[in-house]
Amino acid sequence: MRFYFNVRSDEGVDRDAEGIDLPSLNHAKGEAEKASREMVAELVLQRQTIDNMRFEITDEEGRVLATLPFKDAVRFD
Repeated sequence: MRFYFNVRSDEGVDRDAEGIDLPSLNHAKGEAEKASREMVAELVLQRQTIDNMRFEITDEEGRVLATLPFKDAVRFD
C-alpha cells in the first residue's frame, strides 16, 4: 500500500507528492516516527518551535489514516 506523509503546522500543509510503498499502517507509523525525530532535531538546531507540527499519514485517496505529533517523538524524562 502507498502511504503519504504530509507535514501539517500552523503555517499550513506541506503535502508529500511521492509517498512510499509499505506493507502496513504500522510500518508507516514507524517511518513517520523516525522522520519526525530527525526533523525535530533539525528544527531545534534552528531554534524553531515544533508546537502543532505533525505528520498526517494518508492513503492514495487522501484520507488521513493516522496523525503523529512531532512532540510525541521526543522524550522529556
